[in-house]
Amino acid sequence: MQKPIRFVFLIICLLFVGSLPAQDIILQGQILDSATREPLSFATIGITGSTIGTASNVDGRFVLKIPEEYSDSLFFCSYVGYRTYEKQTGILPDLVTILLQEEKIMLDEVEVKPWSAWDYIKVAVEKIPENYHSEPFYTTSYYSEYLSENNNFLKYTEGVILTYNPPYGDTSKIASRIIQARRHDNLEPLRFMRKKIEKKMKKEEKKAKKRGEEWEGASIDEAILSSTFGGPRMILRHDPVRDTASFLNPQLHHLYEYQIEGYTTYHGQNVIIIQFKSRKKYEHRKRKGNIYIAIDSDAIVAIDFQSRIIIPNAVRPLLFIAGIGITDPQIHATMHYKPYKGRWYINDIAINARVKLTKKKMFAKNEHGLFKLFQSLITTDIEQENVTKIPKEEQLDNWKPLEEQVDEDPEFWKHYQVARPAGFSGN
Repeated sequence: MQKPIRFVFLIICLLFVGSLPAQDIILQGQILDSATREPLSFATIGITGSTIGTASNVDGRFVLKIPEEYSDSLFFCSYVGYRTYEKQTGILPDLVTILLQEEKIMLDEVEVKPWSAWDYIKVAVEKIPENYHSEPFYTTSYYSEYLSENNNFLKYTEGVILTYNPPYGDTSKIASRIIQARRHDNLEPLRFMRKKIEKKMKKEEKKAKKRGEEWEGASIDEAILSSTFGGPRMILRHDPVRDTASFLNPQLHHLYEYQIEGYTTYHGQNVIIIQFKSRKKYEHRKRKGNIYIAIDSDAIVAIDFQSRIIIPNAVRPLLFIAGIGITDPQIHATMHYKPYKGRWYINDIAINARVKLTKKKMFAKNEHGLFKLFQSLITTDIEQENVTKIPKEEQLDNWKPLEEQVDEDPEFWKHYQVARPAGFSGN
């Protein structure tokens, strides 16, 4: 990647550091709040008593493949703070709109323990070995990653991966293998600082030719398409229960303030909401979020938080020299767990990072670029039998584009149905 392109995306990175059997049921739909009709992102969706499931996307839309043997099973949709929706799969239309009703619980409905907010978290962390799976397991997941500028897609990569998950509390590393992956190319070109970048690229090309060297630089848009932001491994590292986050760490909890925010429900269980926020910046960021803990089992069932990025002092001089201003750098992360046979499993993790860059000009209108990086991993199946570690030679390279690590199978994508974000026209 050429220096000008690398500089722009270095700033962003510094801030954000099969064919289908005919008898299977394909259920598609959207999850909405019954009162406001607003979409509910990352609602947990699945078949009761099975490992089959998915989650709604950022627009509340979902696609769920239901094998024939579950055609008369119980379909469910659960979302924090809402009454769980349940219906027999056989009576559901192929295209369904699900309206979830908000469910509030009163204090007298909850058996309140004489604990502080941190006490709930401390006990939940201590009970991780009994609330999460104690044996290794596989997950099959749908991964998506896209980068947009002013709501135009610059990059869109998606893949289906198999992941070996060691037991919670085990220090063994998670490892993944790519089943299929592809990159969409019918996207928009980068516009922010494009003229300046192209001008510098031409200078670099001329210098190379004078030295008698062959110019091997990629175009701006090719460089963006071939870039990577850590892939599925980056997402999996954001499972705060497995890789203990600072706000769950007994040795670091003094960096945060905690308070009991209220009570709600999730998967039919009473849940206490613990709000946390940074006392001061830590690792160049300040965080604020919520931890949802099931009262009966003390299991952490969901977490959401927002990080406000504090620009490192070492970066500020570079930005000043380049005449680039930065506004509202932040990261929003959510993760939900789902119950199966008395244990909780990760259902989905999503990271939404955004930053507004401004190229300041003295005698012309400033350039603006609102960049958004979105990554998500949604579990579609869990396998507990015959689980072995993935051989090293088969493991994906986390810093190499997914699509370059597997031969694309067009037939696979013809039959693999998934809900993609609104505004994306790719097939």
